[in-house]
Amino acid sequence: MVFWIRLNDLENIDNNNTSRYIRIEDEWQNYFYVASDNTDKLKKLVQDDYICSSISSYKFVKRLETITDTKKSTVIKLVTLHKNSKLTNSIEKMNGYNDFRLYDVDLLPEQQYFFDHNIFPLGFFEIIDNDNKSNLIWKSKKNDNVESTDYLLPHFETIHLKLNFQKGKIIKITDELNSISITHYDNNNNKNQIIDISGKSEKELLNELIKIVKTIDPDFIFTDDGDSFTFPYLIYRAKLNKVDLCLSRDNTIPLTNPKRKGNTFFSYGKTYFKPSVIKLFGRIHIDKSNSFTIRTGSDLEGLFEISRLCRIPLHEASRASIGRCLTSLHLYNATKRGLLIPWKPLLNENPKNMMELFLADRGGLILEPQIGLHEKVAEFDFVSLYPNIMLKRNISAETVLCDCCFDNPQFTVPDINYHICNKKGLVPESLEVVLEKRSKYKNLKNKTSDLVLKNIYDKRQSSLKWILVTSFGYLGFSNAKFGRIDAHIAVCAFARNILSKTMHTAEDMGFDVLHGIVDSIYVKKNEKSTTKNDYIKLKETIERETKFDISFEGIYKWIAFLPSEINPHLPVLDRYFGVFEDGTLKTRGIESRRHDTPQFFSQCQNEILDILSKGNSISDIKQNKISLIIKKIQNYLVLLKTRKVYPEKLVFTKLLSKDYNQYDKKRNTLENNALRQLELNGEYLKAGQILQYIITDYSKTKSNRVLPLQLLDNKTDYDIKRYSELLIDTCNTVLEPFGIAFDKNLQSIYKLDNFY
Repeated sequence: MVFWIRLNDLENIDNNNTSRYIRIEDEWQNYFYVASDNTDKLKKLVQDDYICSSISSYKFVKRLETITDTKKSTVIKLVTLHKNSKLTNSIEKMNGYNDFRLYDVDLLPEQQYFFDHNIFPLGFFEIIDNDNKSNLIWKSKKNDNVESTDYLLPHFETIHLKLNFQKGKIIKITDELNSISITHYDNNNNKNQIIDISGKSEKELLNELIKIVKTIDPDFIFTDDGDSFTFPYLIYRAKLNKVDLCLSRDNTIPLTNPKRKGNTFFSYGKTYFKPSVIKLFGRIHIDKSNSFTIRTGSDLEGLFEISRLCRIPLHEASRASIGRCLTSLHLYNATKRGLLIPWKPLLNENPKNMMELFLADRGGLILEPQIGLHEKVAEFDFVSLYPNIMLKRNISAETVLCDCCFDNPQFTVPDINYHICNKKGLVPESLEVVLEKRSKYKNLKNKTSDLVLKNIYDKRQSSLKWILVTSFGYLGFSNAKFGRIDAHIAVCAFARNILSKTMHTAEDMGFDVLHGIVDSIYVKKNEKSTTKNDYIKLKETIERETKFDISFEGIYKWIAFLPSEINPHLPVLDRYFGVFEDGTLKTRGIESRRHDTPQFFSQCQNEILDILSKGNSISDIKQNKISLIIKKIQNYLVLLKTRKVYPEKLVFTKLLSKDYNQYDKKRNTLENNALRQLELNGEYLKAGQILQYIITDYSKTKSNRVLPLQLLDNKTDYDIKRYSELLIDTCNTVLEPFGIAFDKNLQSIYKLDNFY
């Protein structure tokens, strides 16, 4: 195992050491476990010639085989020189898959090492070599641990690498490199240095890039598409020019393309594409387009937090799904318990008859919103309700319907009467530290006046929020290592019971419940004498009745619950916009919140919402704000008609659900049109990749109705009429609740009679 150790800045100064890093090695080998119902078969296994030639040693040990086990079983630990899928597959297949069960097979070697030595990335450690190369000793300094919220990090050098090409052309790997831009970030002085490498032969450009990277010696290299294009392209061009592309800190290892290609996967109803990862040695390459943590705004601070807490190397953590990070946290706690990590999930759902299934499998409780405009509406949201249910009610795969607590259940699940074990579950144990740390970061953020610290705390708590969001889904995920659908069902039952109690409590105190969805409610009291204290009393009563914390988000000056776009009489659960009394806007489900909306449309809708937010009441808006909004829309229409809008601001974005060649080419849809043009220019998008285009001529008779973003140039024109129509639709979304809408002739407005 190879480590790059960042030396303590103070020790560097004391020792007059100019190097910030040292490289160390620890002799360490991979291992996995094999279990069997027959111990003799395990003994015979290690006598097999093929097995003997593939392992360096073995050992019989005692471990908990499944999460529901109360006694340890004898299993065999096989130590290998490297991860060997052929070996594990051969063992599993023996005697028709009937003899052996395998564990700890698909753990990253780095994770295994971290778990074995109880260490984590970016931890402050003293490393002791006890004259035994295979056994480095790691000692935590200044009590640094994953629970800490005040850990210190050194200053990291960061650059952003970008390749520059001519516009209006799809760049292929065979096209020659013209220039490179390197942005060197100076976090201390908030100044960025831009280094332009141009005006040289391609070979000189590549050598200059290598030289600059070596001089700056960055810890992090950011790219916009490093995994999918930038580095594969540079690797190919370097090979063509016979240049060793050494960008790692270990300057002797040239970059090479990974053996595995990217893959498409399906998650939460959407298809995604993940390109193969390009790794550096001694530095961290972060592809912004391939990093959930960076893409969602948690930035490096959020990445550091997740990497430390979940014990995943920075490079892996930057690209891992948030569910995979959560899983690593579960795996660490499982390892501490002496629990083996199954290669494939073992726990099945408890059998249910039709009536039991009907009662159990119902999801969260929802009260449909009352369509239309409402004033003086208060919003209450439970604080991380589902993770807190899992923690406070001790819900985990092994605790729901356990075999040891029939007579003395700690909790009984509402409606379905499942009993829950008294012993703390693996999932609650893992979530406890996440909930505690996020709460601490939020308190620290609110207490400090230092804007830098406030930003750091906010990004750390934001990254932890995503772990909590994912935790519930993973209980019912079919491939979760320690998931179980019965635990998922139990959480839903508790949540329904809690929201039902909340609604009844509000009604008993004289409030009307306008909307309720899973973990939040919107209430209103028609009495004019209602004060903020009435809402505070409601909050306190709800917490007393449910035993769960709920936050009073505030009172809306006004809020609009929108109907379905297909059926105006049908409410939509999460499509609304409103303004709190402090002027804060909150929007859900409208165009400006959607990722596929062109920037120009979102900008216009946001400016309209900004005008609306200044209105203190519905009547105030109708009397004083509508004329300003109409003028705003007319100005935006003029920009379109006079072609003063940059085409880049009119780009539609679509996430492909199929490969380019799986779409019906006979249908001349906008998406098919764009895919066909990309195909003709040598670019073939896969399922899960993003398609971006502008509408050039909406007429269905045209062969080229759109133009892909990659082919945009200075001569590109857009369809004024179609974009004007779509802009009006976007504006009407937020105008119609106030009883007016822009006419389809794009020039006048009309009143809506009895709207909603």
